[in-house]
Amino acid sequence: MRHRGIVYVVGIAVIASALAACSTSNQAGGTPTVAAPSSTTTQSTAMQPQTKSGPLKIAYIPIVMNTQYTMTLNGMKEQIDRLGGASFATIDVQAPTSNDSSLQEQPDIMENVISTGVDAIVLSTEDEKAMLPYIQRAEEAGIAVFLTNMAETDPSDSYFVSNVGYSQYDASHLIGEWTVSHFAGKDAKLAVLEGYPGLLNDQRLQGFQDAIKDASNLQIVASQPADWTRAKGQEVTENILQAHPDVNMIYGMYDEMALGAVASIKAAGELDKVVVAGYDNTADGNASIKAGELTVTVDTGSKQVGVELVKAISDFLTQGKAVDHDIMVEPKVYDSSNIASFDTEDYSYVPRQPEK
Repeated sequence: MRHRGIVYVVGIAVIASALAACSTSNQAGGTPTVAAPSSTTTQSTAMQPQTKSGPLKIAYIPIVMNTQYTMTLNGMKEQIDRLGGASFATIDVQAPTSNDSSLQEQPDIMENVISTGVDAIVLSTEDEKAMLPYIQRAEEAGIAVFLTNMAETDPSDSYFVSNVGYSQYDASHLIGEWTVSHFAGKDAKLAVLEGYPGLLNDQRLQGFQDAIKDASNLQIVASQPADWTRAKGQEVTENILQAHPDVNMIYGMYDEMALGAVASIKAAGELDKVVVAGYDNTADGNASIKAGELTVTVDTGSKQVGVELVKAISDFLTQGKAVDHDIMVEPKVYDSSNIASFDTEDYSYVPRQPEK
């Protein structure tokens, strides 16, 4: 493949933040295998479409640089390859050093990016209202802002161009649907490992709860925070197993928490008795299902999200086209019955040839 020399400038903060927690994965390859993205209303941002010539400068500001955001970055890089590589765009990654400090660091990162001058910002944040003054400032500076991996967006925010991602609620609802089907006709006690409080956590929790609410045979006996991390997931699961030794399933609302649950359940010798569900289909989660440990997860199309982000940036900034205000990819559940069908190229950057 050509264009291996494309410039992807990565901020120092990225290296320090490697696998903190929060969200996920997808399909890709020459022709993406994920379901076609759905979209809603056409973009109505304060900024108007433009016809810039390359190379564009794109700043990527995730909540933290974890597996999911890395996969999105890989999708962005591959789509840039398809559109001409470094002659089309370069990416500067500016990530907070940890999930805990994300909201404290993102304003300074935004200020710095705006002052240095870029064409587009791709931003994921846990508090859009807090970031709204910076999003507005970027738009006023002629920088197009694209949001990603948002639980929901603020209706009063007219300064971002498009929200590209997936439905946190729908993805978790699919895990709930799987749970109802798996325990059909059998009583089961369930426990949930939550992340940090906030919209993202609430959407995932609500999706699961709504999916199982009419299943009288299912009972949630515990729902506790595990901070999106494997270590905390293991610790909280140990406590749950002590308080509820008859629990039948633990749902970790991120694969890292679910893998912590797997470790705890395995140490207790209960792996054949307790179902463990995850969320995001991370590489480790995928491997754990193949090893017969993690039971099920939901893939949220992280790499395809990156592809769609660059498509939207290209349309809006170089083709003069309005883009949809929301561009969503479809999540998909994977368990032992279909995990082999997932394309593991999604976990890495694969250089692509320019499209004709």
